[in-house]
Amino acid sequence: MRRTRQAGDGFNLSFLDVMACGLGAVILIFILVDFKAFTPDPSEEKEKLEQELAASMDELQRLKKSIDEINDKIALESAKQEDSEEAKNDTTQDQTKALQDLSTQLAVVADLENQLAALSKEVEKSANVEVSGTGEQNFITGMKVEGEQIGILIDKSASMMGDNLIDVLSKLALSDGDKVSTAKWIRTRRVAQWLLARLPQTSKVSLVTFSDTAKRLGMRNVSTASVSGSMNSIVKDLGAVVPEGGTNLQLGISTLFETNPDITDVYIVTDGLPTLGDGLPLSCRNFISTKKSISSDCRQALMVETIKRAPKGVRYNIILLPIEGDPYASPLYWNWSRVSGGTFLSPAPEWP
Repeated sequence: MRRTRQAGDGFNLSFLDVMACGLGAVILIFILVDFKAFTPDPSEEKEKLEQELAASMDELQRLKKSIDEINDKIALESAKQEDSEEAKNDTTQDQTKALQDLSTQLAVVADLENQLAALSKEVEKSANVEVSGTGEQNFITGMKVEGEQIGILIDKSASMMGDNLIDVLSKLALSDGDKVSTAKWIRTRRVAQWLLARLPQTSKVSLVTFSDTAKRLGMRNVSTASVSGSMNSIVKDLGAVVPEGGTNLQLGISTLFETNPDITDVYIVTDGLPTLGDGLPLSCRNFISTKKSISSDCRQALMVETIKRAPKGVRYNIILLPIEGDPYASPLYWNWSRVSGGTFLSPAPEWP
């Protein structure tokens, strides 16, 4: 027999389905809530990243600034090194130029010395009188011997034996042989020979020595410079002259022009103002006293009187070998030579 299926309880089945669905929904809700709780917020992550980016940018700027500072220091050091190298190069160039200039100057000096030496040799070969020594090579005197009619005056007074009064007084008691061997008188003779050696070949010359007396030297009153015999005769006579007595320049000048009235150029070798002569003022004349000395003022007055009495239109050239204690000799002789158109020379002790 066929069995008939009975209808089940529908309430119970549906309730279970609903409960299952509800439970599933609750579980789903819990899952969703829990996922959200552990999922980070995008805005916080972005803020964190922005902070890190800002810190990185700050660090980058700091690094750039440090790099710029380092580059500036490198550039400054490079500039200093370049300046140092440039200064070093400039210094080297200056030193090189200075050495070149010095070499050029030395070469010029050497050339001038060679020219002077050659000129000295030429002068010695053509000289009227031989003069030994190197004085002329070492000094530029400015004294040139010239003129058609030349007169030479050599002071042979006692003062031509020394450079000061004490030195002169100590030599007054010497023998004639010792007097002519004193250093200053030897120099005086060399000066006279220097003048004779440089006379123009066509010139006529007369040489007179003077002190309290005056004397012409040589074979004749007027000698020709080109005649060696006449020049050597003057030099020989000069070697026999003994320095002594006072200084009478007036007498020397008058004797010289008596020897040759046509003289145009006079060369005087002396060491100071005259001590003897005419035309002294009354205050300088010793009528009663036997005192032989003369004051400085009286010597100046005597020099002025001597210049007044000297022939005019003549060039007077002075070579002064000064003695101590005669300070007015240089200015008076210098002014006389200047006014007459001559030359004044007070040479170094080593000349000529």
